[in-house]
Amino acid sequence: MRKSKDVKTGVDQDGILNVNQSFTFDVRELKTAQITLQVVARGVLGIEEALGHINPLCVLNLLEEQNDRKDVETKWYDLYSKGGNRLMPGKLQMQIVVGMAEPEQTISAFVGTWNVGNARPPADLSPWLPTDAFFEIIAIGAQECDYPPRAPFTECSKDWTHTLKSHFGDRYKLVHATSRGQMRLVVFVRDDAEKAISEVDSDSEATGVGNVIANKGAVCIAFKFWDTGLCFVNCHLAAHVGQCETRNSNFKQIAMSMKVGLDSMDLLSQFHHIFWLGDLNYRLDFGKLDPQGLTPDRSFWATIVKQIHQNRWKELLKYDELRKEKGASRVLAGFKEGEITFPPTFKMQRDYSDHYDQKRMPAWCDRVLWKTLQGCHSYLISYFSAPSILTSDHKPVGATYKLTSYALPSSTLIPDGSDEDDKRWHIRFTSLRAKKLRASDINGFSDPFVSFVGPNLLQEFCSKVKHQTLNPVWNPLQELPTLVLSTFPLQRVDKEYLLVRVLDHDSDEDALGYGVIPLGQAVACFKKGVTEVAHFKVNLSHHGLPAGTLEGGMKLTWEKNVIKSKGFAGEFVSRGTSIKDSLKKKIFVRRHSPR
Repeated sequence: MRKSKDVKTGVDQDGILNVNQSFTFDVRELKTAQITLQVVARGVLGIEEALGHINPLCVLNLLEEQNDRKDVETKWYDLYSKGGNRLMPGKLQMQIVVGMAEPEQTISAFVGTWNVGNARPPADLSPWLPTDAFFEIIAIGAQECDYPPRAPFTECSKDWTHTLKSHFGDRYKLVHATSRGQMRLVVFVRDDAEKAISEVDSDSEATGVGNVIANKGAVCIAFKFWDTGLCFVNCHLAAHVGQCETRNSNFKQIAMSMKVGLDSMDLLSQFHHIFWLGDLNYRLDFGKLDPQGLTPDRSFWATIVKQIHQNRWKELLKYDELRKEKGASRVLAGFKEGEITFPPTFKMQRDYSDHYDQKRMPAWCDRVLWKTLQGCHSYLISYFSAPSILTSDHKPVGATYKLTSYALPSSTLIPDGSDEDDKRWHIRFTSLRAKKLRASDINGFSDPFVSFVGPNLLQEFCSKVKHQTLNPVWNPLQELPTLVLSTFPLQRVDKEYLLVRVLDHDSDEDALGYGVIPLGQAVACFKKGVTEVAHFKVNLSHHGLPAGTLEGGMKLTWEKNVIKSKGFAGEFVSRGTSIKDSLKKKIFVRRHSPR
């Protein structure tokens, strides 16, 4: 069993107590498995009082019922006394989802972005958006999406979401939609993959005037597809020629301020696949060839447009700001972008497919980039624009991907007989050092220590502090902890990651950098022999920018727990973020046998 972290509770206008919390179970014996649930109230003194329990639910029956219908239903369940003879006051609302999943599969994703230009979208979006049900996941970001809504809608955000839902049809279900100002992000899942979705989370950040005005900024949605973390960030960065540094600063602020998933980690270092899309607003910087002004020189503008119409895009991309800044690791470090084989998407004359507006120099403002954790796989299939969409001064952009997705055994499936001795997987470091860390103190140094966090650890583990250095080396016998995993099946450990924070001891534990260490190599070495050491080297990042490296050696061991048991509550460490926007209790039945 895995449980999301607790979130706030509240009572709605009908007197219903809302508790957003999701649970995930693996079922070993499908024919005999039952779900039981008890509701308990805890008083001021900590004394628990049973409020009732539901009658047992047969998992096999639930699976058969859900195979007969497309939609997942939310139901009210009666509560009964301990003996089951007396109906108790109150009811429990749950959404129970039962599904089967392959341990590893490849899924398809469509990611689209469009600056709508504050105009109603056309009736036909098929030049941009898919018209079949090929993709399991579809994520659509919009900017400047504020137009008069069409009846019966009174809000543009609802009109926009309805427009997308109508286009994709009944095969796609809404995962989540979020907005801030004129920025919108909507994510859909194909109906046969709906059971894979859990732990939906979202956030937003304004980077406009005073970091309050939401004309610029970002919105994001994160969730799990079975055991694979996905995150989509839709942004609208600072406009105009000459504002490249401001755009870089916008990105850094968004990466620093967005809070989804684990609060202890930054946005960019915890998801298997993260997509960064939107009107990034990076321009073509011609330097002295075209002095930076809001309105370009007409003759030079005509020369550039002629090159565009001759499909000489590669020549122009040499002047692309985003490529320059990314190449210098000043923005979106570690992200990849597909080859651009389409003309600049801005600034267009409305109602034309290839006419540019002389008020601005053409540019590839609208982009989609992505990043995948080491050891996980992603493949770009296509990257394109839709010039026949004519209502905006921007052209929409789309990207399609193949992504690795995992559905792994529950972290708490204990091998037979091992629980008696409280045996667990441990990580023992044979060496650890960091290089080129950020200076956090005024003397140009830091006092770094390493913090290991995450849902697959029994608790947070920290190294000793190394004083006044940017290149610390830790003694593995005296200065490094032995990590105790909360994950049992080796098949799952093989796909897990250690989430790492390098912190400065003297500045309220200011983060110096974040990183992710795959455990797959440690598992491979363990299978070869107990003396084998897995070596690793990971790049650290800080708010999306390079922040040094962390390297060392580690061994995976199966031994008695080196720390005291934390009891039942400590066994079930959070698998990630909570579901904020829906009342869901999800049960996933998976086709696995424990190892």
